[in-house]
Amino acid sequence: MAVSERRSRSISAMELLGIAGFAFLFGWVFVACFWIFCEYPPGVPVPVRDLSQLAVFVGIPVSYGVLYLLGRDGRFNLFSLGSLACGTTCFVLLPFVALLMFNGVFVPLWAVCVVNLFTGFAAAFFILCWLDILSRLRCASYSRFTGLALASGVILFAVSALAPEHYEPVFILVYGLCSLSLLVYLTQNADANDECADLEAVAEPWRFTKEIEPSFFVFGIVFALTFVFLFNEGKEYVLWGIIAVGVGAVAIIIPTLVAVRINITVVQRVLLVITVISCIALPFAPPPMQLLCACLTTAAWGAFKAMNYSFVVKKSIAKRDAPFFRQAPLRLSISSWGFAVGWAIAALTSFWFDAHSDPFTTVRLVMVVVLVIVVMAFFPKGEHHPSDGTEFQEGVAAKVVSVEMSESKLLDARCTAVAKLYQLSPREEEILGFLVRGRNATWIQGVLTISPHTVKSHIYNIYRKLDIHSQQKLMSFVEEFPIDL
Repeated sequence: MAVSERRSRSISAMELLGIAGFAFLFGWVFVACFWIFCEYPPGVPVPVRDLSQLAVFVGIPVSYGVLYLLGRDGRFNLFSLGSLACGTTCFVLLPFVALLMFNGVFVPLWAVCVVNLFTGFAAAFFILCWLDILSRLRCASYSRFTGLALASGVILFAVSALAPEHYEPVFILVYGLCSLSLLVYLTQNADANDECADLEAVAEPWRFTKEIEPSFFVFGIVFALTFVFLFNEGKEYVLWGIIAVGVGAVAIIIPTLVAVRINITVVQRVLLVITVISCIALPFAPPPMQLLCACLTTAAWGAFKAMNYSFVVKKSIAKRDAPFFRQAPLRLSISSWGFAVGWAIAALTSFWFDAHSDPFTTVRLVMVVVLVIVVMAFFPKGEHHPSDGTEFQEGVAAKVVSVEMSESKLLDARCTAVAKLYQLSPREEEILGFLVRGRNATWIQGVLTISPHTVKSHIYNIYRKLDIHSQQKLMSFVEEFPIDL
C-alpha cells in the first residue's frame, strides 16, 4: 500500500539543522567540483582542464562502490572516528592545494588530478552521510528537505562565486567545516532507526525496476555533457547554469507545499521532455538562447537529484532491513557513473577536436537520441514507483484493496502508514493502535502485560516522533492521515 507523506509547512529544529548542513555540503560541491578550476590555472588549455576535472566525477562513483562493499561488513560504521577522519582529510585537500596555487606555488597537473580524485571521494562520502542522517530524522517531507538543501547550497555557491577569486579556497574550507560540524552534532542527536541500526550485514541488495539503471545512467551522461559545455564557455556560464540547478530544486519543493504527492516515474518523464527539447535546441540557437537551453538542462538535473535523493531515503525507510549507508551507495552510483562517462566523452571530444567543434555538438545530440531510445525501450508500465519507496515486483499483480474496509481495518491501515513514515517500532505501532481508539496507559499495560514505565516510555516516543502532545490530537491526526487504497 502506497503511503502519502504528511504535508506540513512547519520544519523542526533538527530538520532545519539538517537542511543547513546538507546545504553547506552542496555549496562545497558546487565550488569545489564545478567552479574553482573552471578558468584556473591560467594558461592551461580547456581540454586539459576538462580531463583533470574528470578525476572528481570518477572519484564519486568509485567512492560509492567502495562504501557499498565496506557496508557489507557489519563491523564497518560510516560515522566512526576513523571513517570521518578519512572523509575530512579528503574534504580539506582541495582548498589547501588551491590556496597554494592561488599564491603562485607550482602544483603539477598530476597532483591536481589526484586532489580532484580525493575531492570526489569526499563528495560521495559526505552525501551518503547526510542522506543517512535524513533517513533518521523525523521529516514531514523528504523531497522538501533535499530540495531546500540543494537550493540553499546554490545560494551559498553564488555568494562564493561573487566574492574575489582568491577567497574561493577559503569558502570551500568554511563550507566544508560547517557541514562537518553539523553532521557530527546530528549524528549524536538524530533519532536512530531502531529497526535496522543493529543489523550487521545486508541480506540482499535492493532491486530496481527495469528502467531505473539504464535510464538514470544515460540521464547522467546527458547532464554531464551540458555541464562540460558550460565549463568550457567560462565562469559566467557556469554561474548561471548552477543557479538554474537551484531553480530545478525549488520546482521539487513546490508540490510539497500544496499537498501533492510526487511520483518519481512522472518526474522522470517530465525531465526527459525538458532535457531532450533543450539539448536539441541548444546547438541551433544564438549564444544567449544556448545559455538558456543549457540552464533548462541543469535545472532538470537539480530536480532529478533532489527527487532521487528523497526517493532513496524513503526506500530505505520502507525496507527497514539495513541502515541506509549499507544499501544506498549502489543506487546512488548509477547516475554518478553516467555523469562520469558523460564528462569523459565530452573531455575526450574536446581534447581530440575542439570544445566548440561540430563533433562535440554531434556527440551531445547522439546521446540525447540514445536517452530517448533507452527510456522508451524500458518505459515503465503502470505504477512502478510507489511514493513510500517500496519495491515493484514484476510478474506480481498489484494487490487490490477494497474501499469498503471496515472502520477498524481502515484505522489499522492508517496506523501502519503512520508507523512506516515516522519509523515507529512494532511495539510502538501496536500501542499507537490502542491510543487512537481512546485507550489509556493503564489499560494498555494490562493488555500487553508490560510495566507502567515501559508503556509510558513507548507513548512518549510516539508523541515525540510524531511531534504531537495530546491523545486527542493524535487520534485526529491518524484518522485524517491520507492513504492510497
